[in-house]
Amino acid sequence: MAPPGGTTLINWNFCTFSVFLFVPTYFLTLLLTSTLIISTPKGSLTRYASLPIIGYLCLRIFNYGLATFPKNTVGIIDWAGSAYNCFLITSTLLYLEGIDASDPVISKPVNSRPPGYFIRLWRGLTYCVNARGINTPYQIKNVPAFDSKRPGWVPSRRRFLVTNLAWLVFLFLAQDLFYCQELAVEDELKLVGISRENLIWRHPEDGPITGEEIGSRVLVSMLMWSMLIPIAVNLQYTFLSVLAVGLGISEPKNWPPPFGSPTDSYTLRLFWGKFWHQTLRWHFSKPAQFITHAILRLPKTGLIQRYVNVYGVFLISGLWHAGQSWMIYQRQGPEAQRSGWNREFFFFTVMATGIMIEDGVQWLFQSKKVRSKEEKEGLIIWKRVAGYIWVWGLLILVAPVIDYPKFRIRLETWLPAHPLIVFDPEWASSK
Repeated sequence: MAPPGGTTLINWNFCTFSVFLFVPTYFLTLLLTSTLIISTPKGSLTRYASLPIIGYLCLRIFNYGLATFPKNTVGIIDWAGSAYNCFLITSTLLYLEGIDASDPVISKPVNSRPPGYFIRLWRGLTYCVNARGINTPYQIKNVPAFDSKRPGWVPSRRRFLVTNLAWLVFLFLAQDLFYCQELAVEDELKLVGISRENLIWRHPEDGPITGEEIGSRVLVSMLMWSMLIPIAVNLQYTFLSVLAVGLGISEPKNWPPPFGSPTDSYTLRLFWGKFWHQTLRWHFSKPAQFITHAILRLPKTGLIQRYVNVYGVFLISGLWHAGQSWMIYQRQGPEAQRSGWNREFFFFTVMATGIMIEDGVQWLFQSKKVRSKEEKEGLIIWKRVAGYIWVWGLLILVAPVIDYPKFRIRLETWLPAHPLIVFDPEWASSK
């Protein structure tokens, strides 16, 4: 089977020339943010006066990112969606955390001397791209270790590059293999008159749901949330880590794994807090805390503020993903966009509600000594098993609400290169 763009190994239609507008605009936004960090104090009026400028630049990032990948869902999500990330990052650094030149990372002496302007500017830029605050006072909780058996171990530069290059090749081939396999399945279905839309959407007149359809839904949801999404995120993260460490502009210690162990996913709180990638956790949690404490004036402790904050984090995440759906469904019309928007908020509201429910259930099943923190709860196998069934059962039940509509209408998601195509006889015979 040949690549979607033709029979060439490289897909030259992967993106448009708008990429040459996107990249400098994105860099200019980060440069402005870094300049404000090192040259203005926390709470400065200059920072607040610059907010409209930053907002405008983020709007341009969105427009250029959307135009760069007009036929590619993944490109639209990652590039146009990065405008939302950029605004959140800027807001967190400048206004919510209020990082300035007195920060220990920025003001750290160089050879016993105060750092110069460009060194401070560079350190400000590193804050802008260090989404998890690694090795800073703002590092998020539960950052995965390089080696779970050696929590403090950091690989050497050579070992890091060799290991991650091999991992990058594997991820690239795996994603390409999954996509090529998907195209092969679609071709086979077309031969018997079945489209992708019919495969993942049942008409009410089709009769009762079969066991095979239920099995397919379970399998697809499990693969999506345990393998396919992690592969896509790891692919981008590993590429950036190899690039940064390989060029010598960063150190291996700044690039711990993005995902934790799937064995930790026996509660929703652990699924999202330890297993799932946390690249946006800092910039989702700070606005949620601002809403909870500064706007709603809730106390720092207590059940009410705890769950208001949880819902705030998931609703901010829901807004980000709703923006994705809005962009993906734009060709389907306003009604499809509104429907996609609502589905995303429904999914993330269910996740927040699920965390609140499981906290209550766990509290009920704890002993009095554990509740009073006189002792820690030990490993109980049946609770772990029940937890896995609860978490993955809920995902299998709810995830298709947001996943399947995207499957039905998604734009082409091919990669810029297709290394596995060289093994395809059709491609080889066309050369």
